[in-house]
Amino acid sequence: YQRRVREAVVSTQSTGSSGINAEYGGGQMMPSSGGKRKEIYKYDAPFTLYAMSWSNRPDKKYRLALGSFIEEYSNKVQIIQLTDEENGEFKVKGSFDHPYPTTKILWIPDTKGVCPDLLATSGDYLRIWKVSESTGEVKLESLLNNNKNSDFCAPLTSFDWNELDPNLVGTSSIDTTCTIWGLETGQAIGRIDNNSVTGQVRTQLIAHDKEVFDIAFSRAGGGRDIFASVGADGSVRMFDLRHLEHSTIIYEDSQQQPLLRLCWNKQDPNYLATMATDGLEVIILDVRVPCTPVATLKNHTACVNGIAWAPHSSCHICSAADDQQALIWDIQQMPRPIDDPILAYRADGEINQVQWAAGQPDWIAICYNQSMEILRV
Repeated sequence: YQRRVREAVVSTQSTGSSGINAEYGGGQMMPSSGGKRKEIYKYDAPFTLYAMSWSNRPDKKYRLALGSFIEEYSNKVQIIQLTDEENGEFKVKGSFDHPYPTTKILWIPDTKGVCPDLLATSGDYLRIWKVSESTGEVKLESLLNNNKNSDFCAPLTSFDWNELDPNLVGTSSIDTTCTIWGLETGQAIGRIDNNSVTGQVRTQLIAHDKEVFDIAFSRAGGGRDIFASVGADGSVRMFDLRHLEHSTIIYEDSQQQPLLRLCWNKQDPNYLATMATDGLEVIILDVRVPCTPVATLKNHTACVNGIAWAPHSSCHICSAADDQQALIWDIQQMPRPIDDPILAYRADGEINQVQWAAGQPDWIAICYNQSMEILRV
């Protein structure tokens, strides 16, 4: 599935169960007995799914954006919301066309509901979309292109929206660069319904020797200036917007395998996780001890496709893979080896995406084939 995603990038460029609280034992998660609350809700989309994001607004619980993975120009993004917990019914709240598959979707990191209801997508370009407060209609606010002198674009592999300063968005591209955008709605992002969102390039830098596959801001140092990236050269590199004349190589894959994703610990910015192309492992790094993994999580039997740290805990992380498993790990005994996950869930297909809800930390979402499931943990 990773290959399909990469090929698409280069070319462009809901059922309930009785419980999910189980200890890992032989790879199966057994439903707990009793309890009337549903622990699993499932949504079946009309297309194969890849990109996915939980809404962060407190007044929009159980709302997600889903991106199609159709290997042609015309693709879709759906906004869905669980409206009936008892019957497990998701409703489509909005839908819009998108050129090529979205490589990533993110809602604005607004946990207080004070900003416009914005959504960003990456693919051939970075696009900012706005959801109408009254009608739910989605319209394109801004298309951000940093290569206006060429007829060709360098597709974006990923992006990140700074959680502490929502005016900052960083993108990664197959052209070896990372770009930091400053978003504006006249001033800073605020509840301004009539103004369109514009973006200016703050900085663009050559981040790697080959394609850059992911970028993520760290909460360290005030949470605005430090970010890391991974790429086809097999390295994890850390940058500081205040000192862009140099970067720090945190890790290099011993086999020089491309690194596809990275994810910062939400509570302890010393730790981040990454994974390699076709790799069966999740690599945990400590920025204070460069180049050597502090832990390696090894229980998957097929390539890992996604990783997500718990938003409320520094020692829990979820991984998902082609072996149809989503595994939750407790890493607090590091640097001693982490032998087994504490929770496991087996889906009905190869899991290509996992997201842990920042505003509802009891819930994890996974995607496989045309299905999206949210799991109570």
